[in-house]
Amino acid sequence: MQCNKNIPELRFPEFKEEWEEKKLSQIIYKAKAGGTPKSSIKEYYNGNIPFLSINDMTNEGKYITYTEKSITEKGLKNSSAWLVPEKSLLYSMYASVGFVSINNIPLTTSQAIFNIIFKEQVSLEFMYYYLTFYKRYIHKYIETGTQGNLNAKLIKNFKIKIPSKEEQEKIANFLTCIDQKIELMEKKYALYLAITK
Repeated sequence: MQCNKNIPELRFPEFKEEWEEKKLSQIIYKAKAGGTPKSSIKEYYNGNIPFLSINDMTNEGKYITYTEKSITEKGLKNSSAWLVPEKSLLYSMYASVGFVSINNIPLTTSQAIFNIIFKEQVSLEFMYYYLTFYKRYIHKYIETGTQGNLNAKLIKNFKIKIPSKEEQEKIANFLTCIDQKIELMEKKYALYLAITK
């Protein structure tokens, strides 16, 4: 019996269709790295526009609701930064390569982060989990040098397998429920440790 690589071994029983292999670029509506306003110009910083760093991503995890730094309208206009709408996918290209987050607020980012807005037929939550899982395969795309980095072209060339929107959403909802249960257990454990000290 031959194994079909486009049909996952484990899946919800109501889905039978093969997953389609695509390049990431085929399911993207808009994608672009951020940019950093010149740090020596004070009037570019401490404004009302959140400015995301990779450090913010590693601290906040899946959902971004706060950034340590902010920039001004002037900083935005005089740099390659752009306002990334909420519910976009944020993908780190340097340092913590392959780290993934979703922004729950409009924000700008440094050039170390690739910001992705997906087409309508794509579930953002599904792609969060898919690209988090995909991190184990990105070594084959990473540019060699003093530090392993990715760039926009390499990320757009990621080959992924994607099911129907309905199946994407069911998978994402299932994994979100598991994440929530893990988070609840971690909070209970932390509370238990605090009480027993």
